[in-house]
Amino acid sequence: MKRNQLLKESEWWVEEAIITEAQREKLLEHYPEKQYKPVLLTFAALFIGLGFLTFTASNWSYLADWGRMAVLLLSMSAFYVAGERVYKKKSARVGSSLILTALLIFGAAIFLVGQMYHYTAFSASPFLLWSMAATGLYVVMREGLFYYAAAVIITVGQIYSGLVFQDFYLWLGLLLLGGLGWVVYETRSLAFAGVFAVSYYIQALVLVFSGGYPYYWLIIGSMALYIADDLITQKGQTRIWKTSAVVFMFAVFFLQIFFLGDGYAETLTESSLYFFLIWAVLFVLAVVRSALSTTNYYWIDLLLFIPVFRFPSGDLFSLIVLFIYAVLWLVSGYQQEVRRWVNKGTAAFLLTTLAAYFQLAWDFMDRSVFFFVGGLLLFVLSYGLEKKRRSFRREGEEQ
Repeated sequence: MKRNQLLKESEWWVEEAIITEAQREKLLEHYPEKQYKPVLLTFAALFIGLGFLTFTASNWSYLADWGRMAVLLLSMSAFYVAGERVYKKKSARVGSSLILTALLIFGAAIFLVGQMYHYTAFSASPFLLWSMAATGLYVVMREGLFYYAAAVIITVGQIYSGLVFQDFYLWLGLLLLGGLGWVVYETRSLAFAGVFAVSYYIQALVLVFSGGYPYYWLIIGSMALYIADDLITQKGQTRIWKTSAVVFMFAVFFLQIFFLGDGYAETLTESSLYFFLIWAVLFVLAVVRSALSTTNYYWIDLLLFIPVFRFPSGDLFSLIVLFIYAVLWLVSGYQQEVRRWVNKGTAAFLLTTLAAYFQLAWDFMDRSVFFFVGGLLLFVLSYGLEKKRRSFRREGEEQ
């Protein structure tokens, strides 16, 4: 039953003395009012902002400097004032969208004014100012729309810094950790945590590859987020940061199967002592945390944080670790009757088998035979695992 229908029906139930008013309120608590996300309004704000940018850019050369400044200041101020009034007096969603448009104009103004006065920034500092404005709007208004806007601006700015200047812009990284990270800690929002994780890993990639660091430093960043998940996740909540760390490290291991061979491992022999010191501390913390957990099976995830590049034949060792990881989750899932673990192990096993097949058979088989045999192999594996999963589900339902 929908909430609106329940509101009407429950009034009649109270009048007929079927339930009391207290019972009615208790019922309504189980049907919370849906929070509609302003997706259309957000896109409307984006299109208005893009329309303004397009119009301004096409007529920019015809305006004098004072005219350009007037257009930027007046339009930005108009959207801010209108958004603030609508937000307080009529509609929070419409008001937020208008303020988002003003934020987009502010970002455009940073670059247009720099172009107008021939100022060239040799860093991502314009994005820092823009993202600080977005973060400030979130702090003042507590609207998630501005948190997402700040995350997007920070991430795009860092990518820009890496591609154009081959440099990691430290202040954007600090704003992500200290600003948006604190918001996640304060609100415990799963959506915020997910957006933070995506931006975090993109920035980690920019830091490692633009700075010329070996790829294995990504293990440190991933372990740090894995451990930090305990700071933001409440009991019963989905562990977004832990899940993202596991997925990221699985992807790293998957890629290691292909590039740790053919002499690439020799280029990593001069690994940093600092890496292993930091890794050892974080790994011990993760092991202790896993031992203290009520679920003693999450130590399996720690297999993905082993620095296999230090082992001979790191590509083969990566493959072995992934197979062990998948099998352990499958066995644990069936033993403890946890469907989520079974699905996790099944997905990991299929992906690992696919990687092993590509790695071992690509150079030795005709391409048509390769894909034909690979398809049959995956079909058989999928059929067997799905049959086992359905049998497991039926047993659980019977119990």
